[in-house]
Amino acid sequence: MKNISTYTFGSVIPYIILGSITIWLLSVDVIPLTYLWFTLIGWTLIAGLGVSVGYHKIFSHGAIKNLPVWKENVLLFLGTLSGQGSAITWAAIHYNHHKYSDTPRDLHSPVNGKWNAFFGWTLKITKNNNVVDGKPVAKLMKRKNHAWFHNYQLRIFWAVPVLLALLDWKLSLTLVVLPAMISMNMDHLVNLICHVNFPLNYRNFEVNDLSQNNVLLGMLTWGLGFHNNHHYDQTEFNFGK
Repeated sequence: MKNISTYTFGSVIPYIILGSITIWLLSVDVIPLTYLWFTLIGWTLIAGLGVSVGYHKIFSHGAIKNLPVWKENVLLFLGTLSGQGSAITWAAIHYNHHKYSDTPRDLHSPVNGKWNAFFGWTLKITKNNNVVDGKPVAKLMKRKNHAWFHNYQLRIFWAVPVLLALLDWKLSLTLVVLPAMISMNMDHLVNLICHVNFPLNYRNFEVNDLSQNNVLLGMLTWGLGFHNNHHYDQTEFNFGK
């Protein structure tokens, strides 16, 4: 089991399957389309606040200093529901991405293969092959709340939709599962599309990597798709331009 990626088989693949089933159930009206309002809410909370604001801007780049612990915990909880691992793991991978962007040491760069950029890289993170360097996020690892969410991420990730399903299984699928599946796939698409020549991609800045902006993906990922802007200035999170 130590050679199997817990990330891939514990969250990504199951949620892709469950999310696809949810889309089918919506298409055949087993789940009323009105439940899509819950998907919008879940996507805003999980992808917007949890990943884009929490994991990316605050925990990876320190955009807000001295955030109250209770606010951190809200963001950590929402980010955990994205199925993209803990803030510690996410920030470590993101740090590595900026430092070694589009080199063989960049874990999810298309220079190592397009399939690797979108999905293949997730298979590399196993207990026997821990390719994530934790040194850049040592400060996060020392914080008790971050360590707790890191240690219990999979339990939280699965406990929330299961408990919610006891109340309303349709709500569980549309409020948590489908938004998480959308979030993880959109963020994986950033790894691929925003580092290759792709229709409607553009660059505002000449930087020492292949980063590019994509307006549509930028909107669907709460700004992550304005990738070239961010690679030029890591404190730049604004939409567009």
